[in-house]
Amino acid sequence: MRTDLHVTPEHTAGILRHITNHWVSCCVYVAAKLNLADILSGGPMDIAGLAAETGTHPPSLHRVMKLLAANGIFEEQSSGMFVNTPNATALMADVEGSMKAFVLAELGDFYAPWGDLEGSVRTGKTAFDVHYGADLWKFYKTHADKGLNFMKAMTDVTSFLSPAILDKYDFSVFDTIIDVGGSNGALLSAILKKTPGPAGIVFDVPYVVEQTAAILAADPLLRHRCITISGNFFEQVPAGADAYLLKMIIHDWNDEDAIRILSVCSKAMKKESKILIVDGVVPEDNSLHGSKFMDVNMLVVTGGKERTAAEFDELFRRSGLRLTRIIDLDITEVSIVEGEKI
Repeated sequence: MRTDLHVTPEHTAGILRHITNHWVSCCVYVAAKLNLADILSGGPMDIAGLAAETGTHPPSLHRVMKLLAANGIFEEQSSGMFVNTPNATALMADVEGSMKAFVLAELGDFYAPWGDLEGSVRTGKTAFDVHYGADLWKFYKTHADKGLNFMKAMTDVTSFLSPAILDKYDFSVFDTIIDVGGSNGALLSAILKKTPGPAGIVFDVPYVVEQTAAILAADPLLRHRCITISGNFFEQVPAGADAYLLKMIIHDWNDEDAIRILSVCSKAMKKESKILIVDGVVPEDNSLHGSKFMDVNMLVVTGGKERTAAEFDELFRRSGLRLTRIIDLDITEVSIVEGEKI
């Protein structure tokens, strides 16, 4: 044992907090899986009632609820009844700003692959692919219920990101905006509703835009301003738009695949078109930054990565694009990386 170093109680406690945060995360997943916040939205309940409603073992559920209450998600009252706190609303279904679907994906589908992070670090292989025998996109094609939850999770994340994006970027200068890989069009819908002028196109694979078209058709504010087009962004995207928006798309892919996507967009762009990448931009220093969390998540789940400003500059250069500016938002999870055709 080394005697030249001494670990202080503060250092030990710091590492212990990182360990126990994982335990809390597991309890949050159980709360989401059991719909506890949704159940308690109807009013206070004791453990016996909660256990009966969820089909769980009352003493075990009580232990989990106590830890969640200690972390401000629920509250145990002196009467022994449990109630939601404001934090619990983010675990409720069908509430704007909810993270429930994201919790179910990140701590459900991705939980086991994260357990083999070491394997990814040793080999460079994507832990998700190794664990499931398929990449993320093939997995969700064959697990439709999980795929729908993942789509909802991305919509909920978009709801979190959209205000910061809309606050920092003026989309009124464009006549046509294409949301490449836009899923159900949540971000583009938010842009169009705030910005009266532009028309929109949601571009994604056929089985996705089929659902997106129905969503847009049901919205009187969008049905005449936004259409869907299906295709494969590795092969072709609609040409001639003023802005090509890719939200959390490029970070899903390694550099070579990212260049393929960006090159397809570059080919479709007009000289004056803009490309807008909404992804994390990793700072070069040691600061605690949202992009660094997502970067390791991409290592485990998709085989992609978050990138530094210099790495984006290189991707753009190799794709026939020029990086014009990076717009930092009021959140660290993503920035807007703007470029134009060379």
